[in-house]
Order: sequence, then structure tokens, then C-alpha cells
Amino acid sequence: MRRTRQRWPGSSPTRSAATKRRPRGRPPDTNGPKPMPEVWKIDVTAELPRLAMHRARLTPDEVGRAARFYSDADRARFVVGRSTRRMLLARRLGIDPAALVFYEDPYGKPRILEDLGAGEYFNSSHSGRWVLHAFADVEVGVDVEEVRPEMARLEDFSWVLSAEERAFVLRAAGPLRAAALATVWVRKEAYVKALGEGLSRSLPDIGITEGGEDGPALAYDRTPGGRGRRWSFTDIEIDASHKACVVHAGQRRKIVVCDYRSAWSRAAA
Repeated sequence: MRRTRQRWPGSSPTRSAATKRRPRGRPPDTNGPKPMPEVWKIDVTAELPRLAMHRARLTPDEVGRAARFYSDADRARFVVGRSTRRMLLARRLGIDPAALVFYEDPYGKPRILEDLGAGEYFNSSHSGRWVLHAFADVEVGVDVEEVRPEMARLEDFSWVLSAEERAFVLRAAGPLRAAALATVWVRKEAYVKALGEGLSRSLPDIGITEGGEDGPALAYDRTPGGRGRRWSFTDIEIDASHKACVVHAGQRRKIVVCDYRSAWSRAAA
């Protein structure tokens, strides 16, 4: 399964004076304090008419990386993902998008220079037609997966599942099994991405339960250094063919899910 998979039905909200003054073709400002974690979902297919605009926001290095993709779909996901990440993070921080400097830490997790966004954490994922970005004031990880028929073959995913998770997937019959596997996968990968240590941990030694009213929860992490902090899991509703989850450090908090297309519609109104 690929590690990095890195829409917007518009709305017709009432126009405010602030909305009218926003430049056309730009998402709305999201400056100011953000006490709650946010997840932005972007439908790549809806962004294809604006692909040239998204490409113009990339750095020369990112343009070179985009050109190396063989698949047009993979290239579009990369371009839209990098462009929207830059724009949304800049608005959250209240700075010029061009001022953002990204780098990867020793585990490959993207970061920004400390003097640009101290205390700001983010993570991204893409799969199928969707790109997701998560932003928070604590460590955060997000993952989205397109549900594919091959996910029903558990023998291909023995390196991922704990015993309890395997039993959960096996309880799903027929076509529901692939969806169950995708659900387990996004929760586990979002957790590992929030930890920021890549896939260096033994995934079967990490168990995530369905939980109760509060949703999924970390049952155990038997890997070295596991369970050192509290982590909260929230499943994100995307559509019938995708599963997604966001994980953040600390006690459970409300997750604000934002639709990029609807935001664009308001900004351009």
C-alpha cells in the first residue's frame, strides 16, 4: 500500500461585507487563534480546472518533483496537495504563503521553520480523488484511503494488523471486508504519522479498538516507547469509497472539518 497519497460541492451562503471584499479566486482568510484541530478536505477532480494556478504556487523543487510522476492523476494529487497545504497553513499563521519554508525531519515528517510557526503542527494525506490536510496546536496525523477490492485479501496485510484488528476485519462479510480493512489502516497510519516516526514501528504490536461513544481508541502500543502520551482518534466522513481518520495528542477535542470547495465558493462570491 502506498504510503503517501499525497471537493467541493459549492454552497450559496449569504454574502457579508467581509466576504465581498475578499479577492476572487482565493480561499477565505483563516487567520487568528485556532483552538480546535482542523481537517481540510480537497476534491482533486474539482481542482483540475485550476491546476495551472496550483502549479504556480509550487517551489522549483516541487515543480521538478511533480514532473517526475508518470501518472497524471498522481501528479495532480501532488500539485493540488502542495499548493493547498501552503495556502491554508499561511492563512492559519497569518503570513505570506511564499514565506513558508518546509523541511523534513529525520523521520521524513514535514515541518516548517520554528520562527514561522512555533507551536503549529500539520499533516497531509491523499488517496483516490481526495487530499486531506490536518492542522493543530499539538502533534497531529491524518490519513485517507480509497477502498479498493484487493484490501479484502488479508494475507497481503498481515504486517499491519494486530490480532484484534484482524478479528474485526474478518467479521465483515463480502465487499464490506475491504472497507473494514481500510478503516483499520487509516486509524493506524494516522496514529503512526502523529507520532512522527514513520513506519519504523511494528504495526501488529499496536492495537486500536472500536471504542465506545468516543469512537476508536489506542488499546496498546507494545513497541519501544509506546503509550508515552495520550492520543485521540476521530474518524472523518469522506464518501462511500474512502475512509479517513485524524489523530492528535492529548484529550479528545472537537475536530472542525472544512470543505475547500465550499470555502472557495464563499471567497469568490
